[in-house]
Amino acid sequence: MREKDLLQFLTFIAEEDAQISTIVGFFINQLDYDVKSINQIVNHGVTMNIFQVIDNDQDLGNGIGLSEIDWSPSNVKHEIHYNDADDYRKKLFVANPKVPREFTCFIKE
Repeated sequence: MREKDLLQFLTFIAEEDAQISTIVGFFINQLDYDVKSINQIVNHGVTMNIFQVIDNDQDLGNGIGLSEIDWSPSNVKHEIHYNDADDYRKKLFVANPKVPREFTCFIKE
């Protein structure tokens, strides 16, 4: 993923605008990334205990398994959240934000 797009993806999540429908609509439909690439980033974040995927039909805080994510443009049920949102907001909402080192492996130019 291009660095500026990855930074925007991570910022979407920090802004709590990370419904799967929003991610699919913007990153897949508009910017033309494939679901596999997005899923790899999310998978990495969950594995590193940075993200959790929330099912809005359940109480907030109940994460779901990654195999259960519905990557359709109509999915408003699942959202991605940072486990420590304050920490990542401090990294992303600065004058010259950079992709946090945990995600630099996904930068492709």
